[in-house]
Amino acid sequence: MLAKPTLNLINIMVLLLASSQSWCKELLLNGEEIAVEDGDTLLITIEGAEERIQLIDIDAPEDVENAKFKLDLRRTGLDHDTLYSLGAIASNHMAKLLSGEGGYRLSYEPERRDRYGRLLGDLTNDAGVSLGRQMITDGYAIAKPSQISKRPHPYETLQLQAVEKKMGLWGLLPEQTRLWSGAAAAQ
Repeated sequence: MLAKPTLNLINIMVLLLASSQSWCKELLLNGEEIAVEDGDTLLITIEGAEERIQLIDIDAPEDVENAKFKLDLRRTGLDHDTLYSLGAIASNHMAKLLSGEGGYRLSYEPERRDRYGRLLGDLTNDAGVSLGRQMITDGYAIAKPSQISKRPHPYETLQLQAVEKKMGLWGLLPEQTRLWSGAAAAQ
């Protein structure tokens, strides 16, 4: 027979496992149910309310004058029209990714929001491909550094490949994209 402390530890582990399974919700959608706010933010109705969904692990340029757009203007030194163009191109690519046939699965954390009030989530297509990952692979977004771990994110390799192959923004506006991404200092 197991000792009482061992049973308590097992009970705690079972409760933690059960609670960790309930924090992530999933929603099946078709492309018409998803609007693009920008290259990394989607608008989706969840339980009757429109929600802004930040795709986890990626960052794309803004195409709306919001707080981050203004921050990027100051940080990069890019002019308004150039920065807006980067964002518009990225947003158009996300819309293109959503324009195909088939459905999508949104996995999100209903209790967790970013500093801009967006729910955090991942959107995958019927083939199981993350649209955030695809945005990086295609060169229209960058890997967002993990705030939890100091280890490199797996998407960083995809980003380096997109830069080397001059994919997306890296081919269209390479210097401006480097400035926006922060890669200019590293090059």
